[in-house]
Amino acid sequence: MHHAHFLKLPRALITRHILGRTVGAPHDDDGQREVVRAALHLLKDAQSPGTVEEFQAPYRPARNGSGNGQAL
Repeated sequence: MHHAHFLKLPRALITRHILGRTVGAPHDDDGQREVVRAALHLLKDAQSPGTVEEFQAPYRPARNGSGNGQAL
C-alpha cells in the first residue's frame, strides 16, 4: 500500500517519476500533458474520498530538449 493512503488525502495520483519532477521531465510537453489529464480525470471520476491511483507510464526524459508547443 502506498503511503498516500495513510495521509488521508481527498485523492492522489501517484507517478513513477523522479522526485521534483512528478509531472514529468522538463520540455516533455506530451508526457506532462498525460499526467495532468490523468489527474483531472481522477478529480472528476473519483468515487470516494481517499482515492489513490497510480499513473502507469514511466518517467521519460524529453527526446530533443524542446516541447512541441501544443496547448492542453
